Order: sequence, then structure tokens, then C-alpha cells
Amino acid sequence: MPERSDPSYYDILGIAPGATPKQVKDAYRRAARKAHPDLGGSEELFHSVAVAYETLSDPARREQYDKRGRFGGRRDEASRSRTFGAGTRPAGSSGARDDGVFSHPPVYLPPFSPDQPPVLPLVLAGRQSHGAARQPGLIARLGAEARSRLDGELRTAALVEATVLEGYPAARLVNGLVFPNRARTAAGHVVLAGYRIAVIDSFTASPGNFSWDGRSLRHQGRPVPLRMPATVREVQELFPECNVTGWVLIHGARNNPFDPVIDTPPGFDRSAPALVQVVNAGTAARTLKAFLAAGPQPNTVQLPVLGRLLSAAGS
Repeated sequence: MPERSDPSYYDILGIAPGATPKQVKDAYRRAARKAHPDLGGSEELFHSVAVAYETLSDPARREQYDKRGRFGGRRDEASRSRTFGAGTRPAGSSGARDDGVFSHPPVYLPPFSPDQPPVLPLVLAGRQSHGAARQPGLIARLGAEARSRLDGELRTAALVEATVLEGYPAARLVNGLVFPNRARTAAGHVVLAGYRIAVIDSFTASPGNFSWDGRSLRHQGRPVPLRMPATVREVQELFPECNVTGWVLIHGARNNPFDPVIDTPPGFDRSAPALVQVVNAGTAARTLKAFLAAGPQPNTVQLPVLGRLLSAAGS
């Protein structure tokens, strides 16, 4: 019997070699959702989908791939080593839950070599923190809400750098994003690690307790409008290859990371998966790191995803 060839990138995405750029993108979104390890797929299949898309969505790479006649040939880049330099993924690791997960060196995807340059300059890929809090306009800066958000974002960036990035070489923080979608979705911060994105909105609160029941946030009994649920849904649509979850980080007194108090109703499970979590600074780092570490391949740096995030931050 003839040896069966591995699927081509077109086969992996389920499209014909003559597919248009829009058809490639639409097929990728469908394939990414089916293949995502958090949604019942596998790491190997998801990696293949990601590499196929990065090749076929780039005209120059696609032309080069087509010239090599790989329609139905061996899988080449999709099955190469996923390492670069010292960034070796531990053998047998599921990438999720060992005690040293944060200290492992980063693995860059897709792989690159002297003949296949990285999709993002390494000077950017290797940096852990990018961008800055977006400064409001002069008139807005006079308002209490704008000042509260700016102060909160500055404190959040410092907190994430000190408690999440330090000791976690693969984590990437991007501040002050505005995505070029129809709604011009804004996000104060995102943390990318592996196939997970944490979106963080933050503000500094006036004194008083908060209450959170998983759907509505109240401060001293008064409702606090939240844009985070809509933001998470929109970012998830923009990045179907990732698992996106939101955090509303409320800062209180500077000398007390557990201020303000955030009450929850009896029986409320803070550890249960949720679209949005509401936390103070004292619990933010723990919950963020738990979310990122529980994902598949948490020590990978997805260069295409990071590149799109940096574009949204104007980096």
C-alpha cells in the first residue's frame, strides 16, 4: 500500500487551494473553535490549524508554499519542533499544571529559522511588557471617572509586572488597546500566555464595599456599569484561537491590597469558570496566574496573536 501523506494546510482548514483570503479567514475561525484544546480539541491539531492559517493568510508565504507543491504532501512546518533556542517544552508535559510551569523558558510559535524569519521582530517578541495606559483628553481628564480609570490602569500595569510577569517568562502584558473592529473595542490591559488571554479593566474606587453576584456589580448598593462582558465577547470573536476571560480589578487603599472588600452571595463559587471575574489587587495575581497556567501550553508565545495585540496598542 502506498504511504498515506499528511494533510496539506488546505486540508487542515477544509478549503480548496484557490480559496480567497476571506474564505481562508472564515475557515480558520471555524477550525480554530473545533480544534481548541479548551473546547474538546487537541494541542497538536490546534497547532496545525494555527500554522496553516499563518501560512495561507500571508500572500508571500502562501505563494512560497504553493510553489513547493505541498497540496497533500508532508505537513512540514506544522509538525516541526515547537522550540526556539533554549525554549524547550518539557517532554511529556501537558503544558498545564506542573509546579514549575511559570519558570520554563518561552517557546515561540510558529517556529522560525534563518530561512523562515519570525512573523514578529524578536526585539518585540522577547519583551514582556508593551504599551502604556491611554491618556484621556484634557476635558475628560478633569472628570472623576477618567481619573479613576487612569489611576487604576497605572496601578494594574505595575501590579501585573511585579506579580505575574516576574518569574513567568512566557507571559506578555499589553496595555492601552483599541481594536480596529466595528465597535472599536477598548481594553485597558491584556495578558497573553499560551492559548489564553486575560482582558483586564480597572479603576480606583472611592471607599465602601462592593458586591458581585456573577452578573451585576454594586458599590454601596448602587449599580456600577460594566463594559467588560461585551469587551470579552468581542475580543473572543477577534481571537477565536484563544480562550478569553475578563477581570474587573478594583483598586482601593494603596497600603491594603484587599481593599475594597467585594462581597458575594452565599454559595457563590469564586473558583468556578466565569466570563468575568471581579477582584481586588490582593486576589488578582493569584486568579490571573491560575487561569493562565491551566491552559494548554502556557509557556508558548503565539507570535501572530502578540503581533495583533501590539497593533491594537499602537506599538
